[in-house]
Amino acid sequence: MRRGALLALGALFVAAMAGLWSCEKTDTSLGKPYDPSLPVKVQGFEPDSGGMATKVFIQGSNFGTDLSKIKVYFNEMRAPVVGSDGEHLYVITPRQPGSPCTISVVINNDSVEYTSKQFIYRTMTTVTTIAGKKGTTEFKPGTLSEAQFDHPSTLCVDGEGNIFLAHWRVPYCFVLINQEKNLVQQLYSGDPLGAPSPDADGKVITAPTDGGDGYYSFDPDAMWAPKSRLILHPSTEQLAEGLKDFVINWKHGMAVCQLDRKIYTRSYNGQLVRFDPVTRTGEQVAVGLQPNTDSFLATDPYQTNILYISYPARHAIYTFDILTGEHKVFAGTVGTAGWKDGQRLEAELNNPVQVVVDQDGSVIVADMNNHCIRKISPDGMVSTLIGKGTVAGYQDGNPEDALFNHPKGVCIDKDYNIYVADYDNNVVRKLSVE
Repeated sequence: MRRGALLALGALFVAAMAGLWSCEKTDTSLGKPYDPSLPVKVQGFEPDSGGMATKVFIQGSNFGTDLSKIKVYFNEMRAPVVGSDGEHLYVITPRQPGSPCTISVVINNDSVEYTSKQFIYRTMTTVTTIAGKKGTTEFKPGTLSEAQFDHPSTLCVDGEGNIFLAHWRVPYCFVLINQEKNLVQQLYSGDPLGAPSPDADGKVITAPTDGGDGYYSFDPDAMWAPKSRLILHPSTEQLAEGLKDFVINWKHGMAVCQLDRKIYTRSYNGQLVRFDPVTRTGEQVAVGLQPNTDSFLATDPYQTNILYISYPARHAIYTFDILTGEHKVFAGTVGTAGWKDGQRLEAELNNPVQVVVDQDGSVIVADMNNHCIRKISPDGMVSTLIGKGTVAGYQDGNPEDALFNHPKGVCIDKDYNIYVADYDNNVVRKLSVE
């Protein structure tokens, strides 16, 4: 059957089944019931492609009309079945099944794959502003639509989808953004805080003070009340056991390593320091890591011995292996500011700030002075993920048309939504992947 005919039939099918969909059980009088003595056949489907929640019509025979017995899969992802008249199925594409997709239909113990063609799943992405207003010059809590920022800096997201934001202008504060509750809430006001990080369980949030040994923790069990803490220096006994003392002057980020569940931070003087979040005892891990420059850290959940360290003033990202102590360039051309995609050691960045590792093992970077978000894939290629390199502005829409103005912070939730602290636009943006 030709595509237009099948789609037209699908439209009639939708109309005919309208009453059926509102019922909990299928009315078998509206079609042919499943006959276990006959094979289940799939003869085609339309459309050929689409994104999440695309309506797909499958033509065949012996599907039956009892929806509780009909299962449809796009690869290994199960699709909701909305209706059946025995010869036509109306299903909705599931989220992110991969592409291309083999469609299979399972009725009781009968299973059949349609191999004549595959469904092409197209990922739909869009950039929106979730909180803040361009042009504002003060911080105001409230609902997502009421909230205002003055230079939102860096951020992270916990396991429940709460966003935590370091606000970098007076008042220096720390902010909770909850999209489900439509809430922007100030948790703390005082000294400026650096890039935050959730703990190894995605629960307690840690954010460093700008200078010295201090940091703050925010625990949901304590209603997110800020708790001022200090990284403790090794005792005489611990020094004798081999722990090395440390000196921290300025620090701009922290990251929790899954390998040892300790928190790592790097001082402006080039010392890498880690501490136990329970005992708070710290120790020097390394010295001489690109001294006299700011830095921002991320840990790799897949290569748990690897830290990613961005050096904005060096226009590059390095890795540090906590097992071997090796510190080497990962991406960018050291000392050269520019915007160039390509192989990671030949690509150019311009003031890369916060970094994070996504579910695919790619490194996502807020490339601040290029006004865009960059991606470094596991195969070593750098691409511009969101925004137009070197072009500053403010525009929502698709990732290629979206514009940013010095994005500084980036984080990713479990559903692969990317959040961006758009520093000079005074807003928090979201790249939704559907």
